Amino acid sequence: MGALPPGSPRWGRGYKDLLAHNFQRTFEVFSHTTSLPIENNSFSLDPDVKDAWGLPALRMTYKDHPDDVKFARWLNEHGLQLLDAAGAQKKWSFPIDEQQFAVHLLGTCRMGNDPKTSVINKDHRTHDVKNLFLCDGSSLVTSGRGQPTMTIEALAFRAADRITDLAKGNEIA
Repeated sequence: MGALPPGSPRWGRGYKDLLAHNFQRTFEVFSHTTSLPIENNSFSLDPDVKDAWGLPALRMTYKDHPDDVKFARWLNEHGLQLLDAAGAQKKWSFPIDEQQFAVHLLGTCRMGNDPKTSVINKDHRTHDVKNLFLCDGSSLVTSGRGQPTMTIEALAFRAADRITDLAKGNEIA
């Protein structure tokens, strides 16, 4: 709902009229930054909260890196300048604060040969848990330009090929 001005109606006739009027007159500048690593960010099993099956629920501990918040504010300022340059008649933004969610989860499980500086090897296999393979965006230590989905898919396909080869060679217990 970021493309609607603050205070806009969100229901009923007024909402429908606003949508009809703004449909071809509105665009949104949206951006997000990377999530630089912070040592305390983690996933763990909650000691108290249980899921529907009585198993410990997943708990995420997350805090934005100060540089990510600073960069997000910079992007916001430049997005507003872009709107000025485009001749926008109305513009607005929302406060840039630490986020409570993530858009694309990347990083935290660097790929490499050395277990002291990486979590997974070139086959996506973790160094310390023999039969655990990570096939997601966690091996991307930072984000590049654009969506990471196709890169994640390519890495997952490569991992699937390697898992198959390792299984055929009886290297997976």
